[in-house]
Amino acid sequence: MASEIPRLKTAIDRTLRDLGLDKRLKAEQVSALWTQLVGPTIAKIACPGPVRNGTLFIDVVDHLWLQELKFQERELIERLNAALGEPLIRRLFIQLARTSTTPTVQSNAESSPAVVDPPLDPQQEEVLDREVAGVRDPQLREALKGLRRRLLQARPRL
Repeated sequence: MASEIPRLKTAIDRTLRDLGLDKRLKAEQVSALWTQLVGPTIAKIACPGPVRNGTLFIDVVDHLWLQELKFQERELIERLNAALGEPLIRRLFIQLARTSTTPTVQSNAESSPAVVDPPLDPQQEEVLDREVAGVRDPQLREALKGLRRRLLQARPRL
């Protein structure tokens, strides 16, 4: 079993690269790394969104912070790309948030706010279940299902 893991990792990496999802998956890491990269002050007032064609969309709470982040754009891009290990982010699109991006206060100051993704419709959930049904390992099946769900949720709605 242990000898199969490196082959599985290689197969997954090759498949992601062949499907063009490797860079997209790396870009998804921006949300997870955001607070660490920008610090707690900026993380409270700015929320990263999707990355499209090298542009990271960021929602901010007010005009003052919008201007401040525009001044810091080059530095933020450099930090993000350094953390991702390659120059995936070429530009920031900073915009006023439609709703508050300020996370709710939590009792544990070290825990990050939970990100609530929009739910998939029942038909998409069924398709998702069928796609991962052949994976025997339950942890791997759930990880793949979570990845696929995030990709579906990140797909732009027309």
